[in-house]
Amino acid sequence: MIQWNGWPAIVAEQALVAVALLVIFEASRRLLRDGISRLPLLMLVVGLAVPVGDAWLNMDLIKQVRDIQARKMLAVATKGREPAGGWEKVASSPEARTLASTESALVAYKFDGELIDIVDAAGTRMPYRPTTNEMREREAFVRNEKGAESAALAALDHGIRLLVEAALFMLAGFALGWRARRRA
Repeated sequence: MIQWNGWPAIVAEQALVAVALLVIFEASRRLLRDGISRLPLLMLVVGLAVPVGDAWLNMDLIKQVRDIQARKMLAVATKGREPAGGWEKVASSPEARTLASTESALVAYKFDGELIDIVDAAGTRMPYRPTTNEMREREAFVRNEKGAESAALAALDHGIRLLVEAALFMLAGFALGWRARRRA
């Protein structure tokens, strides 16, 4: 079944981009046919604002996703690793050591998928065993991260395509304007 929820916004966005590309074409044609004047320059600026702005926003999205991924790896590196010398040499109470090693193992598991050892109150090492809820959280995290990365890459492709389309419409307008100028 087709979902009609987002269609009006998609149609409006595509119509706006189409009109902007036609304005770019016409402005470029007039610039070469008639020479530089205010109206074609204004038309070109207004026409370029839509695809260039949309492309810039779409291409900025991948930078934001990569920044979030870098912060995730920084969190794993700082909070999801065993300290130098091991948990046994940390100067704290056994309960605090157990809590810190468990939190570190949870961060490593949730963000990196790595199962590291924890230290219990008696100082015994044992592998970290995530709960069912933590496994679900990890799966949801990975699914959301991959979805965000996939959406950002699609937005990057869309942004590059918009820039290429704007350049092609501008070149086509220049070509027709130059041809009309040569005939005159």
